[in-house]
Amino acid sequence: MSNDYLYDRSGSDPEVAQLEELLGAYRHDAPLRELPGTPVRSLRARRIALIAVPVLAAAAVVLVVLLRRTEEVPRAATACTGDTGFAFNVTGGSASCAGGAASTGSLTVGDWFETARDGVANVKVANIGEMTVYGDSKLRLVGTGPNEHRLELAHGKLSAHVVAPPRIFIIDTPAAAAVDLGCAYDMEVDGAGRTHLRVSTGAVSLEGKAGHTAYVLAGHEVDVVPGRGPGTPVAIDTTPAVRTAVAKLDAGEAAGLPALLEAAQPNDMVTLWNVVARTAGAQRVQAIAKLETFAQLPLDVSRERVLAGEPAALDAWRESVIARWLAPW
Repeated sequence: MSNDYLYDRSGSDPEVAQLEELLGAYRHDAPLRELPGTPVRSLRARRIALIAVPVLAAAAVVLVVLLRRTEEVPRAATACTGDTGFAFNVTGGSASCAGGAASTGSLTVGDWFETARDGVANVKVANIGEMTVYGDSKLRLVGTGPNEHRLELAHGKLSAHVVAPPRIFIIDTPAAAAVDLGCAYDMEVDGAGRTHLRVSTGAVSLEGKAGHTAYVLAGHEVDVVPGRGPGTPVAIDTTPAVRTAVAKLDAGEAAGLPALLEAAQPNDMVTLWNVVARTAGAQRVQAIAKLETFAQLPLDVSRERVLAGEPAALDAWRESVIARWLAPW
């Protein structure tokens, strides 16, 4: 049997012809519609979509970047603007706080405050005093509370004035810690960490990281070299001979102490007391003998106690030395 009839009606297949005749009543007579073509608009829409999608995606990326930048700018421009911490006010030049430009605000724990070369700022120290921070300085608030207010001066210069019980206000430097005993002072730290302290009122205990301490009374100044600890304080108006002798003494030169004992005058009593407090043995004996020519030991303090370095005895003699040093004023 040939199947050609199923495809092109050629040949003869009686069974298929009979089946076709029976089903002919159900033949579809309506004209066939042409298949729809692809609309022009649909093609254009697809082409536009192919172009628009990456363009819109790129625009979205740009928008996100711009939004992020917009968010970052206000944070930088309004750094350290909270209501807690040490209030500051930039009075000249420019400064930054916590990495953002700032003219007024509050320095909070952990924040670094930096002045430009022309910058000058006033910083309020809680309710006990204030500081002036000069150009090219970097200062950080380490901690603050009822028992201690502590800052760190990495480099630069400041003037501080506080009225508070002893050891409440402390400023750390790379070389030492300036522990306030109720005073006003100027402090400067250079790029190598060398610290210079000058006290104008009251006193400062300048404490080295290795335990070495210098007592700096008003009218005195001292240098601190990193790794060597606080030097020996000298009166601001002392003689060049005393300054030279102290420099040798602090450098560990044997000629330093004899030169100091020879050049010292009554105005150098505080310097001599510091030498007594930090020496031992024969050197302490010599320093005690020289200091006694200007300020005798208190009646309740024996030389043996001072020779032994007893803190209470040394402190009692220091108070007597201070009273004598201040007497002319």
